[in-house]
Amino acid sequence: MEYILFHAGYMLASFLSRRDIYEKRENVVVPHPWNSGCCRNFRGGTVFAEEPAVTQLAEVVVIGDRNKEREVLPGDFVYTKSQTGFLSGKNTLDVPFTQMNFTEKAMETFTGPDKPMDALLANSPSVRQSGSILHGDFFFRGLRTNGTNFYVNNVPGVFTQFNTPLYPIESLEVLSGPNVGIYGTGVQYETTNPGGIISVKTKVAPDERVLDYTQTISGRGLFGEYLDYGERFGDKKEWGVRITTENLNGRTSVKGTKINGQGIFANIDHTTEHAKDNLFIGYRNLDIQGGLRWFILDSGVTKLPAVPKGSNDYSFDGMVKSTHGWLMTYNHDQKFNEHWDGFFNFGMQRNNLDRNVMANGGSGYVLKEDGTLTVTAKPGATPQEYYYWQVGTTAHYNTGDVKHDITLSYNQAWRNRKSAYNNGSLVNIGTGDLYTGIHQTLAAPTKFDTRWNNKTRIKSYSLVDYMTYEKWNAVLGVHKHEAVSNAYKYKNATSSEVTGIDRMESDDTSPTYGLIYHPNENMSIYASHSENFDCGTGVNTTFENFGDVLPPLKTKQNEIGFKYMKNDLLWTLAYYDLKQDNLISVYKPGFSKPFQSKDGEARHKGVELSVNGKLTDKWNVFGGLSHLDAKQEKTTKGQLDGVRVNGTSQWTAVFGAEYNPNESWSILGRGIYTGRTPVMNEKIWAGGYTIFDLGATYKTHFGKTPAELSLMCNNVFDKDYWMVSRGNQVYLSLPRTFTFTAKLHF
Repeated sequence: MEYILFHAGYMLASFLSRRDIYEKRENVVVPHPWNSGCCRNFRGGTVFAEEPAVTQLAEVVVIGDRNKEREVLPGDFVYTKSQTGFLSGKNTLDVPFTQMNFTEKAMETFTGPDKPMDALLANSPSVRQSGSILHGDFFFRGLRTNGTNFYVNNVPGVFTQFNTPLYPIESLEVLSGPNVGIYGTGVQYETTNPGGIISVKTKVAPDERVLDYTQTISGRGLFGEYLDYGERFGDKKEWGVRITTENLNGRTSVKGTKINGQGIFANIDHTTEHAKDNLFIGYRNLDIQGGLRWFILDSGVTKLPAVPKGSNDYSFDGMVKSTHGWLMTYNHDQKFNEHWDGFFNFGMQRNNLDRNVMANGGSGYVLKEDGTLTVTAKPGATPQEYYYWQVGTTAHYNTGDVKHDITLSYNQAWRNRKSAYNNGSLVNIGTGDLYTGIHQTLAAPTKFDTRWNNKTRIKSYSLVDYMTYEKWNAVLGVHKHEAVSNAYKYKNATSSEVTGIDRMESDDTSPTYGLIYHPNENMSIYASHSENFDCGTGVNTTFENFGDVLPPLKTKQNEIGFKYMKNDLLWTLAYYDLKQDNLISVYKPGFSKPFQSKDGEARHKGVELSVNGKLTDKWNVFGGLSHLDAKQEKTTKGQLDGVRVNGTSQWTAVFGAEYNPNESWSILGRGIYTGRTPVMNEKIWAGGYTIFDLGATYKTHFGKTPAELSLMCNNVFDKDYWMVSRGNQVYLSLPRTFTFTAKLHF
């Protein structure tokens, strides 16, 4: 901790004390090493290039083209380089997994203050939407995850399910598959990331100063304003500062839903010939009243109720979800010599979900077949703090004609979480149904206190060798982590007196390996194996083996694929076979209770096809197709063997096109198809649906100030539909939503 504070203080003190950093050199703009000639690596730092001899030329203006340097595909929706783990900086043809790296333009186009983040992620065929503005959930190759599992500057765990701000983010990468071996391990919360990971990079100061002011209006009067300032300072432009702010207030397209939010984030970076430091820090407050889309099907339901209007209001007076907190990441990279690099990463988060008054104690309404529901409420909160650090080194050596990039790292992560108590039992405060709304008879309860619920610590080790030989690349790695979880016990439900702590220890090891062959410069064929696991599972009193700690549940995937990039188009085709451990009950003669075992298994087999890039001079395209066969294979007494996994659609597809008639106009359309989806173990099926989005952007000037005016319509035909979430749970769709955006470039 002292190391981090020292470096952070040194960076800020140096920046503020340097008078000459504010002096601009006449007629010379130097492209910064961050933006030209180097890229962020496994640690979130820098891959250093060979330093050429420098000759100073008078009166020369050099302006870096960041998109060219980062190799963005035409249309500016997708980059062709990875930014995650030891793969950072590598071209997608050199990555032995399905990968898609979205640009800032893609995020601005498809996300918004009243849209769940899966509105963007759905552009990847690996992802199926299942979230709302209250719950950032989505399905990754048929496995549920959420914003808790995001990596920010290669630091895990600093975002949460409810609070995932994208306005300070420059790029977002979707890396499909359970790839615990290519990054440090954080302490997960609510879900793990067995289907893949999301890695984001924060905005850094560009070569030229940026000062953008953006206003948005959407829904039924949701107003947002954003400021984005970035500039480089110093004799060699070695210092960079990027500041982004948000102010948000108003009503969404769902009746009765109000959002109030404010945030500020800063990114400060400093680069020398042999070192790179990057500090990202920020605070955000977010308060949402209403907005509930979540329903839990009653056990007696035999078919889904008819879909109501997506704009219907299902909130009661006092329904609120409110959070505030701050986060920080810090990355330091050091080049020792041409053969050795070192790195250090740190991250922390303090998040206070201090008001969570929702239906059914924090989830959704219990829904009956006729569409009626009982309105129950119970207040709650889950304040938490999180810490992470990682240290390691990368060696660059050759053995004969084989080039090796060998990365060894060690990290630790802590998550300490509180929960509510003294909040009473569920209170029945009214009745309602899907078609006439909520009829409230009592005020929602609000009283509660918080106490420690769980403290978990993980230590992990990773060793990865990325090898290159002529037309071949190979990856060979191993990952091990150890977890200690402490669950707090109290005197009673209304007491803060600790009477004991249940300690659970677990550990495991997993390999990562892959092979890539390049028949030519435009093509790669690959095969890979990857795994993911979290903490072990403690067995409770309902089983004969009570007190045992079961090994971590593992997800293992084998993938083969083909990538082709030519004429400004990138095609990817992949087949994967993924197996996930599940807990089951095992009955043995002579015992009254079953034994709990991790021998259960679900198997997800799928094919994914995607395309991104330029079709003709005026047309850009993006999209993909997925076929998923996900079934339960080993279940308790074989009762569900062969049954499709809940929430998995056999077919999903996305296709979008952008038309640019001239330099001023851009017209965009997108369609998303989701096939029918099982819920309650195939007892019920939610029907398939297709939704369409349409938008346009016009570039103009107000006086001498460049501006962009955009209008986006999501769910153009106002389609109402059910989205399946978990085993017996569904979400109601969002209605047609218009968003108008005006961005000024000062």
